[in-house]
Amino acid sequence: MSPKVSVIIPVYNTEEFIAGTIQSVLDQTYQNYEIIAVDDGSTDSTLQILRRLEPQINIFTKDNGGPASARNVAIQNSVGEYIAFLDSDDLWIESKLEEQVAYLDRHPEIGLLFGQALMFVEENGEKKIQSKIGYTDDPRFCRLLLGDFIPNSTVVIRRDCVDRVGLLNESLFAAEDYEYWMRIARLFPIAGLPKPLAYYRIRDGNLLGDGRNIDKGLHYSLAALREVEKIFPKMWDECGVDRNLLFARLHIRAGFAWKQKGSWNECLLRFAKALTFSQRLKVFRWIAAATLLKRWS
Repeated sequence: MSPKVSVIIPVYNTEEFIAGTIQSVLDQTYQNYEIIAVDDGSTDSTLQILRRLEPQINIFTKDNGGPASARNVAIQNSVGEYIAFLDSDDLWIESKLEEQVAYLDRHPEIGLLFGQALMFVEENGEKKIQSKIGYTDDPRFCRLLLGDFIPNSTVVIRRDCVDRVGLLNESLFAAEDYEYWMRIARLFPIAGLPKPLAYYRIRDGNLLGDGRNIDKGLHYSLAALREVEKIFPKMWDECGVDRNLLFARLHIRAGFAWKQKGSWNECLLRFAKALTFSQRLKVFRWIAAATLLKRWS
């Protein structure tokens, strides 16, 4: 019997975590799946650890090219009706696949299904939950323009979506998933389960770290939006979103984050950049609020 779910895991230098990540798949209450791990040119012992897990997993290797290229290799070598994403340092809750497969079977119109994730740090082998991410109340394409609310390691995509939308954009690095969600949501209904399905590990080695690399986060978000608007140039008008106002707000948000870190010079540079996108009164109010308030978003 062919596996119904293809679990794809791009792997790069996660020797400390990859065995636990794969174990969280093996421990699933739903078992009709294949695991495809793509080693993206790791330079530590990650590949040797993966080899020890054969034949429970299928392994592919490639030169380092980023997570989008690794995921694409996995997708191209998968056979499942559903494709589940999992990062190589995250963990799944045991009932994750069972709940998502049941939901997708009941709702054939849904192209992408996700859930919430618990952000954690590991201390002495114990998970310390820091926060919960994943907006599930009313997920749709136009809301995605305002920010990525879909935790990668909770996503399951119907293969029909991949056949129509194509593979991930390998020119993007660290925002390839956000851009992919938008492409899918533009053409298919998406849905979110309002419950935690995965654990997202906060560590220095994450592509976006723990949020401290403010400018990378800003750059990747803007790059994803610009790529999507190339494909759907009318999306701003159709969604009633002022593009320049949104880009200004994203820069103000970055400026506020720099202020919180005590770097006023970087903060003011982002505020000034925001004004190059829009000089509406609302932008000046946002800058004033971000300057004066202890909390702003």
